[in-house]
Amino acid sequence: MKNIILFLCFLVLSFSTVAQYQGQYRLQYGHDFGLGSGLTGVNFVGEYFPIDNISFAPSFSILLPASGKASQLHIDGRYYFQEEAVQLYGLIGYANFRRRLEFDFDDPLYHRGSLNIGGGILYKLMDELGLNGELKFQPQNNGEFIIKIGMSYFIN
Repeated sequence: MKNIILFLCFLVLSFSTVAQYQGQYRLQYGHDFGLGSGLTGVNFVGEYFPIDNISFAPSFSILLPASGKASQLHIDGRYYFQEEAVQLYGLIGYANFRRRLEFDFDDPLYHRGSLNIGGGILYKLMDELGLNGELKFQPQNNGEFIIKIGMSYFIN
């Protein structure tokens, strides 16, 4: 009986209202999957809320091509539509894709800037951890779609 009551208390707390207020910080670790390019990699995000429900989220992706090196820098703004255990958000921002080609001696370094448009969902597992899924569309980067799946850590 004690375990059942403890489990029910855990469920109530996990579905309780949470919010994103001014001054909060979050760290995220995720994996990027590029649908058009086929590039995958790891993603590190720092998120800060300068005002309620609006965050500034710069991130850096280290991509893993078959040869050479690739990375991507994202500077996104997010607007959170809800303040519950399941949080939906829209995003808009800028991305800079960088690729160093190993065997192209004429133009070994390739840069491309692009707009980020997309959205995501954050499911809060407990007070400090959440699951994050995100979809970004980059129209200037050959219409690239990027899917991100990761974990979020709520600092405060």
